[in-house]
Amino acid sequence: MDYFMERFFKRYELTETASEMRVERIYRALVGDTISRLTLKISYKKGTLRLRLASAALRQEITFRKERLRQAINDQLGSEEVKKIVLQ
Repeated sequence: MDYFMERFFKRYELTETASEMRVERIYRALVGDTISRLTLKISYKKGTLRLRLASAALRQEITFRKERLRQAINDQLGSEEVKKIVLQ
């Protein structure tokens, strides 16, 4: 089944969209409801996860934990897809 889904995504050029959806779902699960609600926008393209956050305090907190968060997301993905996290 995975083979057919992969072919479908490649044929219709949805691979990047599927990756973005997976990364967003994993991010929200890892950070929990409160931080998830304070994350205004999530985008993922070409190895860069961009997060727009609602407060400076949250931005500072995630800045300290960026590397750990990146590693946790990659662990859930099973590969080193997320190369860096940019906070906005």
